[in-house]
Amino acid sequence: MVAVTRQPRAGCTAAAAGLLLMVAATWLSPTWHRPLYDGVVIEDPYRYLQPPAGKPGNPTSVSDTLALDQGVSPQLYSGTLEQPPQAQMIADRDAFQLPAGTTSIKATIQPIKPPAPVSEGRISGNVYRFAVVNQAGVNLSLHSGTTITVVLRAPNGVSNGTIIHFNGTGWDEVATDNGGLPDLYATNATELGDYAVLVSGAQTPEPSGPTPPPFSITPSPAPTPGPTGGQVPWLVIGLVAAAIIVGVLWRTLGDREP
Repeated sequence: MVAVTRQPRAGCTAAAAGLLLMVAATWLSPTWHRPLYDGVVIEDPYRYLQPPAGKPGNPTSVSDTLALDQGVSPQLYSGTLEQPPQAQMIADRDAFQLPAGTTSIKATIQPIKPPAPVSEGRISGNVYRFAVVNQAGVNLSLHSGTTITVVLRAPNGVSNGTIIHFNGTGWDEVATDNGGLPDLYATNATELGDYAVLVSGAQTPEPSGPTPPPFSITPSPAPTPGPTGGQVPWLVIGLVAAAIIVGVLWRTLGDREP
């Protein structure tokens, strides 16, 4: 009976300690990362810059300013605020050529009207303009042999798309991979600019009709900065201390049992 009684206590203690360690690791991490969704993803309805009848508008844009990482461009991830984002760009550290005097970079993603029509098929969803500049507004180019990943989400249910890039006068199709969802597309680009999703051939009609409103996520309040600028994990400290006390008490009570 003693072993049967103490094993659940030990299991509960281990489970509680593991949960607290996960919370502590999140709070104490020096950098924050967007959550990784692994499983069933519920997509927000697609938001159009020029919405068809009955479809939502007001797509989001993004502007991220980042300091240099030891004199080179930092690792970059920028994405619009829909879930999943309708447009994203991802670059490795030291991906960009930096003019002399560069102290920071700014990455922007903005939905725009199509700069030109396509010769075949149609553009599905929005055209997005991707740009990276330094603090003086100078456009940055990628180092030779380096690519930046551009990810676009087509309207819900569009599963036969190809990413296209505007070359200044017309559109070029680029090598396209599926981004993990049927309507999510990615390409490793050698330059920034205007990108969109093209559908042609056996086209999927653009969805129409009313769509339920998207769910919203309320962000948590920012943690309190400490005197040195770091985060003060008072909640974690209290939870860890409580777990230690509870664990000691359980063990002491278990040892006293006959």
